[in-house]
Amino acid sequence: MKKTSPLIIITGPTASGKTNLAIKLAKKFDLEVISADSRIVYKDLDIVSAKPTKKEQDGVIHHLIDIKTVTEGIYSAGNFVKDAKEIINSTYKPLIIQGGTWFYIKSLLDEKNLIEFGENKELRRELSNLTNEDLYKMLKEKDEKRANLIHQNNRDKIIRSLELIEAIKGKVSEYERENNEKYTAFWFMKNIQREALYEKINLRVDLMLKMGLYEEWKKNKEKYPNNEILFNTIGYREFFDLDVGIYNSKEEAIDKIKQHTRNFAKRQLTWFRQNIENFEINLINDFDEILKTLDSKGF
Repeated sequence: MKKTSPLIIITGPTASGKTNLAIKLAKKFDLEVISADSRIVYKDLDIVSAKPTKKEQDGVIHHLIDIKTVTEGIYSAGNFVKDAKEIINSTYKPLIIQGGTWFYIKSLLDEKNLIEFGENKELRRELSNLTNEDLYKMLKEKDEKRANLIHQNNRDKIIRSLELIEAIKGKVSEYERENNEKYTAFWFMKNIQREALYEKINLRVDLMLKMGLYEEWKKNKEKYPNNEILFNTIGYREFFDLDVGIYNSKEEAIDKIKQHTRNFAKRQLTWFRQNIENFEINLINDFDEILKTLDSKGF
């Protein structure tokens, strides 16, 4: 049986308050939440991913949290789509999809399916030795149209694109994809100004440090040595850089965590605002505006 109930998408940049909105909405209507986040899926990456604790989840069922370890490799958009579809098509009531990994959500709702190929571990080992600049240059040479859709520092996505190019022996941007399943979706995003968001990010990083972010990094560095996912996670990457002398002090590394998180949020904001019309994203100021919009749509 195909899913007929709508999906409620609560998305937006990091630190914009998505988690609280999703939990509040889920409790009001007795709904479940699918997490759309590229780091929350991993066990042990708790503080760095701002993963909601069991207490914060407040009894709401959350899917796709703590389902993998970093030793199992990258959790791709294809993995997310497969797992999310299984949950959606077996749950015959509306679901909330909450997260800021927009490519996951976009891939789920696109008209065309993603290209489905597994990891090429040998190729990934070769590519892991290259800088972000070299990887992006390589992708641009192989598929410029695809490269233009990806930020040059999005290492995970660049490597995945090169992996797909190798698998299909051609350009990803020209690959003929099959039609995707169609879902009705209501999109919501908190209307937050950039400066206010940046302040929230700075405060959240300070809170994460008080909660033990540095200690979590040390523990995971020992538990999962030489792990690419840890290296490429904002909040850990800066401590690795401190370890090898790129930064002069822990304080400098912390400032870089804040800066890199703000840069990431800026890229998220840019994408969401460019796609407000494409996905009919409702900009909301508070929870009541979600309820009013849903009511107007007959929810």
